[in-house]
Amino acid sequence: MKKKNLIVLLLMPFIIATLCIVTINVTYDAVDVDISFIEWEYKDFHPFHLSGSATYKLNAKGVNRNNYKLADGNELVWTVENKDGTETPYAEIVKIGEDYYLKPISEGEVTITCSTQKGNVSRRMTGIVYKDSVIIFQPTISGSQTNVDQTIYYGQYDLNGSSKQGAVIDMSVQTLPESIISTVTATTTDNVSFDIKTQKISIFGTGTATVTLQSETAKSVSYTFEIVENGVNVYSYEDLLNCTNRSKNGEIVVLRKHFESVDNAYVKNGNSLSLRENNIACFGNYDARTDKYTFDEEIYYFETTFNRNYIDQWNDFASTNNKYSDITSKVKAGLHVQKDFYGNGYTINLHNLTFPYDEQGGGTSSQTIPSLREDNLFRGPLPFYTLGDPNSLPLVSALGQDNVGMYVHGDGIVVNDLNIKNCDFGDRVANLDTVGTVMEIDGDNITVKNSRLSNGKTVLRAYSSYNFLLKNCMLTNSRNFLFSTGANEYIPIDGEKIHSLLTPEGNTISSSINNYLVKDGVGDKAFSDFLITDYTVDKSMRNKVEKLIHTLHDALNDDSVEGQFKGSTVIEDCLFEKAGISAISVDSLFNGPYLYNASPSLIYDAFAGGMTNGISIVPYTATNVSGTSYPVELTIKGKTRFYDYKTASQLDLSGLITENISTIANMIMGNSGLQITIDDIFPLKGMMMQKAYNLNYDYASDGQRYVNLPIAYYGGGLNLSVVKLQGECAQYISDKV
Repeated sequence: MKKKNLIVLLLMPFIIATLCIVTINVTYDAVDVDISFIEWEYKDFHPFHLSGSATYKLNAKGVNRNNYKLADGNELVWTVENKDGTETPYAEIVKIGEDYYLKPISEGEVTITCSTQKGNVSRRMTGIVYKDSVIIFQPTISGSQTNVDQTIYYGQYDLNGSSKQGAVIDMSVQTLPESIISTVTATTTDNVSFDIKTQKISIFGTGTATVTLQSETAKSVSYTFEIVENGVNVYSYEDLLNCTNRSKNGEIVVLRKHFESVDNAYVKNGNSLSLRENNIACFGNYDARTDKYTFDEEIYYFETTFNRNYIDQWNDFASTNNKYSDITSKVKAGLHVQKDFYGNGYTINLHNLTFPYDEQGGGTSSQTIPSLREDNLFRGPLPFYTLGDPNSLPLVSALGQDNVGMYVHGDGIVVNDLNIKNCDFGDRVANLDTVGTVMEIDGDNITVKNSRLSNGKTVLRAYSSYNFLLKNCMLTNSRNFLFSTGANEYIPIDGEKIHSLLTPEGNTISSSINNYLVKDGVGDKAFSDFLITDYTVDKSMRNKVEKLIHTLHDALNDDSVEGQFKGSTVIEDCLFEKAGISAISVDSLFNGPYLYNASPSLIYDAFAGGMTNGISIVPYTATNVSGTSYPVELTIKGKTRFYDYKTASQLDLSGLITENISTIANMIMGNSGLQITIDDIFPLKGMMMQKAYNLNYDYASDGQRYVNLPIAYYGGGLNLSVVKLQGECAQYISDKV
């Protein structure tokens, strides 16, 4: 018997349709990590006195958890520009040695930005250059200082427990010199009021609001913001839960703080914790004494929207046999968002929910591997199909829907200016295996714009959602794909339908799939013979059997779905960077004879007698779990770019499908020394890389060959989804390839 052929053909239903587009000629070197964020002590508005040739040292540091090796381009640099757009500068940046200084030139307001050299992490403030006197007017709780949308949003309401009340904004009024504070007066638009004694803005209406402070001895200053009708300001984790997971219909969220991990939110001083900044809260309720969270009482659970045929069949089997346990069909979500979400550039980091609590190994960070603890709620995707016991030692599992950080659920929702990530994953992309999807879209006419989504097994997922718009967003750091789209709907296989099928000799017969694939039927026997026969000499016979297999696969698919789109997405002016496999996947269900009726039967027969710990290795085989997926439409336009070059060795498919076949094969087949890798079981890598090489889409440098894989058609069945390139994006790709 050809042992390796047996194992490889086990996954014959999981044939992958290879990539359709490869492009781009700009990339960054393959590196481990970038800094997480920039830390400084500047408020939103900071005064700089214009006095002779005085300069002011600028101070900031990039936060690099656990001192991982940083990528090139993470050095911090400073820039300054006039806020009013005039050309004559009010200030300039001067670099002396390794330090940066601001040199005031003339009175005016400037935007001062600190960023990494490659610009993927930044923070900014407004500098006010003054000569004699100045009024500094700003919120007590600082803005994110990282917002993409320059409009500042406040909700119409604050929360008092779970009750809504008119919003109040705590402000800070400072004058230089201090003596002129008594001369300051205020005027406002009619939708707000300002009490200069208490320094509080009270909100009465909606729309654009402005509060202006003036003095005879200082230039007037204004604070302008947009009041979101029915929006709720979120300052605490409890506020966030009350607007999302605990709300039946959801509330419009207006973030007014970052929600970070324990390590990022707090500075540890001995046994005490203090918040790093007043605009940071912790995502989660953490008890330092017990090292426990209460997420299981707080997160949102929903039934999987993906194909659950296997899960239901396994659970029916397990319910009649106490040796086996059932598997959940529920997906966990950190946040259940049902209405608009205004991020104001703030960060939501779900690290303490999604990331494994334990670790194994030691020494350097790259030798330490995160390990799930019993109380970890995020444990990886649900199975679409498993051969073997999914709770013990599965031979192989094709993965279904994953847990999700933010579940955007409903129609017409807008998510604007949010920085969301599922974790801080360190320096191994494999650390993202169990952390889930960062954001899932479930509804029609949803828009996500001006946002950054990062650090998930999949970063963004949209299935069966019409008119989803992703605009001016940056997606980075995925284990598998940065964006996945497809349809939940499918057409099951009609096993009684008559098809023209082939015999191993190449003759055409009319048969139903059920009769063709019945145990020891024509098709089942042909598959089994293919596994155990060496066709090295008789290549003609091999070609006939391969044609038989392809003909059967065609019969198992239903092309009537063509043009019947069950979802549509437009991606405009977006940046995709650092995907584990491909930036975008356009998915279809796995489909094939083994998923339909466990053919070829030789596979099950080979494993049926195997036992481990008194339990059968393959105690049950699900059937008729798949079919033909309906297609979706994907349109890419504008200045969308893909920065994702990688070598063949960096293309890691082990996050797509889990396997213990090599362990089981050695157990069953006598420890023959057979070496099987994920690339034998799931041969996507070789197909994609070879296609890229053949089309001259690779890039050579320093003896290495790099390819960029922006879009891959993924799945094992017929995939009739359509990808369209429009405008500048189409011309850009055309120019490059």
